[in-house]
Amino acid sequence: MLKKINLDNIKVVIFDFDDTLAIHKNSRYRKEMRENEEKFLNFYKNAYLNPDIFYDEMEPCTASEQLQKLVRLCEKKNIKMYCISGMKIAIHIKAKESFLCKHYSNNIEVISTGSQALKCKAIKIIKRIHNCDLDEMLFVDDMKENVKRFKSIGIYGVLPRDVEKLIDLNS
Repeated sequence: MLKKINLDNIKVVIFDFDDTLAIHKNSRYRKEMRENEEKFLNFYKNAYLNPDIFYDEMEPCTASEQLQKLVRLCEKKNIKMYCISGMKIAIHIKAKESFLCKHYSNNIEVISTGSQALKCKAIKIIKRIHNCDLDEMLFVDDMKENVKRFKSIGIYGVLPRDVEKLIDLNS
């Protein structure tokens, strides 16, 4: 499938945030927040009050070198980029925007959806905004079930681990 993805034919690239663009150093943070209301409340409070340092210092994440390369390639090709994040509470959207600007680009627009399933609806809205076909869109997500869902509706979907091959095929 990767051989079919020619970035010259892609108009929009959409990325997931958590564990795709921002790789959490604490892989248990989601579980801990579900189990402990105090951690949940402090997570969102700290993200809201400290958006410029939150994902670097408070809930440390790293950026993906391969995705940084893909972002630069998309910028060269004038491909519009979005980050769609399934957020139950979008109070930390500015923290996500800050992380993306610091580690990737100012050219990635962040959109919140209330669930993973709503990402497909958001994609269809973006399709209409850009007047493009679904096969002119690429979504990069760490969740296999999301990539499978995107492919089932006609969008190219790839896992972060496949991005290096994608770049090699398009360089």
